[in-house]
Amino acid sequence: MNIMSSWANIKIPRKRDISKIPEEFRPTLLTRAERPEVVRSEAFQYTVENDNFNSIINTFSTKQIKERTNEYVGKKIESKPSPGAFELKYNNNSYVFVILRHIRQPKDNDLWISSYNSIRKYYTNKIIIIDDNSMINTVNGKLYETEIIQSEFAGAGEVLPFYYFLQQKWADVMIFLHDSMFINRPFKDDELDQDVKYHWYFKTNGLDDQRKIKNYLQLLSHHKDLVDFYTDPNSSWRGVYGATLIIPYNIVSYLEEKYNIFTTLAMTIKSRKDRETFERVLGILLCYEGSVNGENCSNFGDILKYPDAFDSENNNVDTASHIVTQRGYNTAILKVWRGR
Repeated sequence: MNIMSSWANIKIPRKRDISKIPEEFRPTLLTRAERPEVVRSEAFQYTVENDNFNSIINTFSTKQIKERTNEYVGKKIESKPSPGAFELKYNNNSYVFVILRHIRQPKDNDLWISSYNSIRKYYTNKIIIIDDNSMINTVNGKLYETEIIQSEFAGAGEVLPFYYFLQQKWADVMIFLHDSMFINRPFKDDELDQDVKYHWYFKTNGLDDQRKIKNYLQLLSHHKDLVDFYTDPNSSWRGVYGATLIIPYNIVSYLEEKYNIFTTLAMTIKSRKDRETFERVLGILLCYEGSVNGENCSNFGDILKYPDAFDSENNNVDTASHIVTQRGYNTAILKVWRGR
């Protein structure tokens, strides 16, 4: 019976009894808090301005971990708006800023913190941070008038602000930003005077995955008219770069009621290619409905004309600000590129 039992359980992993291993050959045991990957993951929550930073950093077990951790420490979260900040309102509409966040490594925290701080430099409006499947833990600090949403749709990305805006209607109008976008100056009236304004647009090209776009359109209600519009060679639709834009709740609600776009695609989108398809599908719907019009669809024009667009050297807010100043590029929003 014992033989059969041993044979049947042969593939079941057994915990080693370390006490039976000679002391000189025993593995070094580290608590979870001492493991280097955990230290690096957790350390970002402390900034050099924190009073207890030095005492905390000195608890790290090795000099190497200290040096590695210091690479990820930098941006301070501003707990209060700047003295000159004010509430953004236009035509009696209330506004909410929505930041889509994804953190793969501790230094990525500098992005969303910079984005949050840039809003608080100019505006006191409510901020919503939607976390899409971040790969490390984060500590949000003392954020002013800010709500954090941990999305249950991992990888859905750019569709999430629309999905949660529908559910919670934080304000009359949403200004959607990626965590790699930063407010550079206050918005001008003519940047707010249309119901819908992309931040940047892009034109269709031969590299679009036309089959995937059609498949996504066919998932929606009333899809025949949309497919016809998309395939019409005379159609002048524009894609929404990053799906980021200024859009009122009533139009988001209308698009959902007519096409079921946001609830359907929140459960469909998983990968980067899916998210790129959403940029195009959203643009097709907005152009088909007449919510935007041709090249006047955006505040800051073609994304390909942004200075050093898609250049990986343009990867932090200070660099982005310097580039647009040097080029005389007038924009209320800065953008950086960091592969994640």
